Amino acid sequence: MTGIFGNSSRSNSVSDHSPFKQAVGIDDLAVYIPQLYLPLEGEFSRRREIDPGKLTRGIGIERMAIPDAHEDAATMAAMSLLELMRRCDLLPEDIGKIHVGTESAVDEAKAIGTYVIGMLEKVYGPGSFQHCSTVEFKSACIGTTLALESISYWVAADEGERVGVVIASDVAKYPLGSSAEYTQGAGSVSLLVKKNPRIAALEQIYGCFTRDENDFFRPTGCTMATVNGKHSNQCYLDAMQGAFASFATKAAGKGIISPKNGECTTDSIDHLLFHIPYPRMIEYASAAIFRQDWKNSSRWSDVEAEIGPEPEAGNYDDLERYRLDLARYARSFARSRQFLQAYNARVIDSAALSRSIGNIYTGSIYLGLASLLELQKLRAHERLCFGAYGSGCSALVFSARVSSEFSSVPSRGLFGRLEKRREISLEEYELLHEGVRKESLIRPSGEFALAQIDHQGYRHYEYVT
Repeated sequence: MTGIFGNSSRSNSVSDHSPFKQAVGIDDLAVYIPQLYLPLEGEFSRRREIDPGKLTRGIGIERMAIPDAHEDAATMAAMSLLELMRRCDLLPEDIGKIHVGTESAVDEAKAIGTYVIGMLEKVYGPGSFQHCSTVEFKSACIGTTLALESISYWVAADEGERVGVVIASDVAKYPLGSSAEYTQGAGSVSLLVKKNPRIAALEQIYGCFTRDENDFFRPTGCTMATVNGKHSNQCYLDAMQGAFASFATKAAGKGIISPKNGECTTDSIDHLLFHIPYPRMIEYASAAIFRQDWKNSSRWSDVEAEIGPEPEAGNYDDLERYRLDLARYARSFARSRQFLQAYNARVIDSAALSRSIGNIYTGSIYLGLASLLELQKLRAHERLCFGAYGSGCSALVFSARVSSEFSSVPSRGLFGRLEKRREISLEEYELLHEGVRKESLIRPSGEFALAQIDHQGYRHYEYVT
């Protein structure tokens, strides 16, 4: 059945057009979120003189996850990997590669994955990971997706049964009082990539868009990024539309998605997951994608009947007036019944966890997948479409099919875990943010911790029982 809610009657076999002999994809995932959080309503919004509605409804974030004094991107990565290994009964020798996507690197030369391996060997024994290669992917918030693409081809080519692990780990941090401060967050997601995956098989169609932009960057030596907010939002939308158009062309050419008369690419997609710098952004992104895609379908006549025809540049002598009218039309589309029906059915649920965590940069799109799993929104054979974005800028759009065994993967209890976190005051948050507080608010227990940064700047980690 094909319609506004997508086509769910597809089989789960490997496509004849796939470069893989066996399905390869995401078998399981684990999420680590710091145990501290700062609510945005209350003291924060009062002291920053921000309307609470702008935060909770306007951008969609209610709480920001805050790393404790002993936590950084490396400890969080090690924690999510340890949970993944325990969930899946993995031994070190089962893992052939560990790829880490991060823009919160703790060293300018040494790969963060080597720190992670060092921490894991404190649990599994010295040298237990020495056979495992690791590399760090840096490309703003798209890094983990590029790591996933790379490692999937290695898993497919490996003749044995070894698996790959992709880790996203980041601390989103901006200056106190800045316009980006309320879009911070922290966390890590580890993905188990293997043959015949239980959650979703990658279809190995990637649509890409890249160009040189200054929307978001962090010069060497700086601890926080510079964000050109409105420009970055527009770069996100431009890149996502370009990557989706590339994906649609490739998917049709390979016979993966072949729209029939009156149909369009999104008719064959059940869930769209986007990079989530803040939850409201995925509304803007999906509106841009649906509007772009539906123009090629019979549904567009229904849209025009509701909000009128889209302005055409050829009808304007004044380019600025055309741009203003087009922007108004885009806002009307985002309020249309047709769009809201699709958005509520296929997009909004992926932001559920992010509302209580904030931005975790390169892992946010996979936090979206975790949201769908925890909310039990997936069904066997559904098609997922991922839209990853990295400032600077680049976007990658790809698809995966939900496996028939996905329901056998145990829940992670993530929503319950979020409710057990400790709320901190604005003063406690600011002391942690500025690095003034060196002592942890919660004493580490059963976790990895940064124990020391020595006189050379080398970081020493421990596993605290």
